Amino acid sequence: MKDHKRGKNQPVFMAEIEVSWDVYLAFYSATAAEGRSTDTEGARTEADVDAISGPTPPYGQPDQNWGLGSRPAITMSYHSAETFCKWLSQVTGKTYRLPTEAEWEYAVRGGTETPFFFEGNVKDYAEKGFLGRMFGKESNLIDKYVVYAKNSKAKTQLPEKIEANPFGLKNMLGNAAEYTSDWYSPDAYSSLNDGVTDPKGPTSGEEHVVRGGFFRSEIADVRSAARSATQSEAWLKTDPQMPKSIWWLSDCNYISFRVVCEYDENTITKTP
Repeated sequence: MKDHKRGKNQPVFMAEIEVSWDVYLAFYSATAAEGRSTDTEGARTEADVDAISGPTPPYGQPDQNWGLGSRPAITMSYHSAETFCKWLSQVTGKTYRLPTEAEWEYAVRGGTETPFFFEGNVKDYAEKGFLGRMFGKESNLIDKYVVYAKNSKAKTQLPEKIEANPFGLKNMLGNAAEYTSDWYSPDAYSSLNDGVTDPKGPTSGEEHVVRGGFFRSEIADVRSAARSATQSEAWLKTDPQMPKSIWWLSDCNYISFRVVCEYDENTITKTP
């Protein structure tokens, strides 16, 4: 399959929505107690032999008091996201991981090569928004598919607020920004050769690629091609702990992630 600007990808399954609080808290409950699981009697189980050490207790309210449930889990670090994928792989017997940037972009476009997977561009929506506010006929097409500054009420929203893209995926352009597995480089696109299979960006770096806009993003920042990077120091600036947490972000409430499941023999033979 040809990905716009990013070469070819091998098939994977991608989650319909970002990892929700319901799912992330299941991971937290199973791993936070020194990485050990217990049965109903409180005894250590066989899983302890290969147990994954999970997050320490968060400080404050990681959901910002916006609500849990199916809202995207936010304020977790990149390390937390990677550890979640390892845990999910262990409990399911399948291979889960963060998507590469190429996989993410192929998925968000849903077979299109336009600024959005729906009709329109940044200029159109900016002008329609301005004229609409003047004449009371503002276009709501972008509002059907994206949670962004205009319709978010300055917080994350439930998945059912918007409609899916042509691949059946929700909230890739907005609601919460998403981690990918690639190291960040500002010129990553220009350095790729046509026809590259599964491009994965630079082999090393200091920050990772973040894709998608979020609930405070303006229209220009929710385009399919918009990209940014993690900010390791800035996102922990006010963390009072020494050393600073490797699990929770003190200064970023808009980052989440979604997982992909590799298509291999385990995908077919393992049950959830």
